[in-house]
Amino acid sequence: MKHKNRYRLFLLTLIGIMLFSCQKEDKILLNDSLSSKEELTNNQIGNIILGKRLENPYSVKNMRKAFENLKKKNRYKSVIKSGNGIEATDYYVKFKIENDEQRNLLIADSLNLSIIPLDYEIIQEGDYYIDENFISEQSQWLYTSVPKDYQFRPEIQYEIIEELFLIDDPNKGGKNKALPFKSNFSRQFLLDLEDEALRITNNYTKPEDDNISLKRSKRTPSGYIKVRNTNTGQLDPVIGVKVKTRRWFKWAKGWTNSQGYYRVNRGYRRDVHYTIVFKNTKGFKVWPSIVSISSARYRAGKHSKYGYSINFETNSIGWRWSTVNNATIKYLNYCSQFGIGKPHSNLRIVSRSGSAGSSTPMLRRVWGLYGFTTNSKLATFLLKANGISLGLNALAIVTKFVQPDIIINVNQKQTDRVFETTFHELGHASHFKKVGSSYWIKYINYIITYGSYGDGHGNNSGYCGVGEMWGYYIGARLAEQEFNDDSFYRFAPIDNWIPARINRRVVEEAGYTPSDIYSCLNSNVNSISKLKTEYNSRIGKNIATVNQIFNDYGY
Repeated sequence: MKHKNRYRLFLLTLIGIMLFSCQKEDKILLNDSLSSKEELTNNQIGNIILGKRLENPYSVKNMRKAFENLKKKNRYKSVIKSGNGIEATDYYVKFKIENDEQRNLLIADSLNLSIIPLDYEIIQEGDYYIDENFISEQSQWLYTSVPKDYQFRPEIQYEIIEELFLIDDPNKGGKNKALPFKSNFSRQFLLDLEDEALRITNNYTKPEDDNISLKRSKRTPSGYIKVRNTNTGQLDPVIGVKVKTRRWFKWAKGWTNSQGYYRVNRGYRRDVHYTIVFKNTKGFKVWPSIVSISSARYRAGKHSKYGYSINFETNSIGWRWSTVNNATIKYLNYCSQFGIGKPHSNLRIVSRSGSAGSSTPMLRRVWGLYGFTTNSKLATFLLKANGISLGLNALAIVTKFVQPDIIINVNQKQTDRVFETTFHELGHASHFKKVGSSYWIKYINYIITYGSYGDGHGNNSGYCGVGEMWGYYIGARLAEQEFNDDSFYRFAPIDNWIPARINRRVVEEAGYTPSDIYSCLNSNVNSISKLKTEYNSRIGKNIATVNQIFNDYGY
C-alpha cells in the first residue's frame, strides 16, 4: 500500500518537468529510474509522521463527562440548570475531493482544510501525508470542522467523524455566541469545562502564564516572517504570505505586511501550531514540488500563544519558497513601474530544488485545447516528446490536481539568481497573458519537438525565438534594476540563434523602453523578423538603427 502511494508521487514528479526548459544549459535528462525518494531528498521535504490518535476533548461525549464532573462541585450549582445542555455545535468531518474545483468550493466556504487528521499527535512535521488506509489514485481526504448548520455540497463526498462542542468566549464574539443552550453558562464555567475535558482525556497542559488571572486570558499570536538576502546579508520581510495557527479545532490566520509582520485573528489560552502558507495576498501561490498537490507550507510546530517569529536561512526549505515569493512581488511591482502587462493573478508557481531548467508551461491555461483534450492524447504527447509512458490514473492526477503555470528550479542559494530566474519566467507569463493559448501551444510544441530551443529552423521556431528574446531580456533587466548589476545579460546568441542581446541594444541605442518592447509582443508576432517589423511600425523610433541592430544578427 505504501509502495503504491509512493509510485503515485513518482509519477507526479515526472510530469512536473514534462514541458519546455527556458535555460537549456541547466536542463534535466529524465530517466525511468528516478525514484520518489530521490525527488523528496532533492527537495528537502518529507512525509508527515503521525503518532497515536488522541482522545478528543471537544467531542460531545467527553464534554458531557466533563460537565457531569463539574456538576459535582458546589460552586457551580448556581450556574448549572436542569439537564446538561451539551449539544453539538460543530462536526469534525473529512471530505473526499476529486479535483481542484472541489477543493476550491470548500475554500470558498471559508473552511480551514488539513491534509492530516486533527486528532493525532504529530511526531514529525513535513510537506505531505500518505494515508496508508486510503489507496485511491485520483482522490484526497481533507479534514476540518464545520458548524452544525453547514450546508454540505452534494457533489463532494464527506464523512462526519465526530460531533463537537466547541467553546468560544461569549465575551469575545465567538461564532457560537448566540446559541441558546450556552446562555446559562458563564465565561468562567466554559473555561473550566474546557479545562476539565482536556484533563479527563489526558490532553491538559498548564497555560504558560504564572499569574492566575493571565491563565484565563487569551493572547493573539503575532510575529515576523523574514528571509535571508544573500546579496545584502540582511533579513528581508516575507511579504503577503498567510500565517495559520491551530489548536485542535480552533483556527486563526493572518497575513504578513510589507514589514513581514503578522497578527492572527483570534486568541488562544495555550500554545498553538504555526504554519506558514505560501498563498499570497496578490493571488498567486508557491508550490513546494511536483509531488505535492497544494501550496507550500512551512510547518513550524507548536509554540507560544503570544506569537512566533521565523527567519528563513539558506539551509531551510522555506528559503526558496520565501525568495520566489518575494521575487514575484517585486516583479508585479516592476510591471507597474515599467509599463509591462501583469500575468494572471492566480498563478501556480512550483518552486523546487534541482539543477534542471525552469519553465512556464502554463498548463492550467492550455489543458483541454488543441489536442490536449483527453488523458489518452496527453499520454501520446508525453510518450513522443519525452519518452515517458504514464498510466491513465497518473495522468488523471496531473490534469485534476497539479497543472503548474510556472516551474522554477532553485539550484543556487543566491538571492539574485533566484530573482533573475523568477523574473524570466514571470516575463513569459506576462507574454502568455497577451498572446493567449493558441500561441503558447505552438511555442511549447516547437520546444518539445526540436529539443529545447532547437537550431531555429524547425516549424514554429519563431514563437520560441520571440519568446526567449523577451524572457532573457526582461529577466536580466529587472535583476539589474534590483541588484544594480548588469552581468545577467547574455551577449552571445542563445543556442547560436536566439539573439537575446537585441532587446537590450534597441533600448540603449534606439531609445526603446521595456514597455515599448512588451507592447510589440502581439499574437501576430511569431518570428524575429516580424518583431523587427512590429518595432518599426508600432514604435517607429530610430528605424535605421533598429534595422542595423537586427541585421547584425542576421535578421
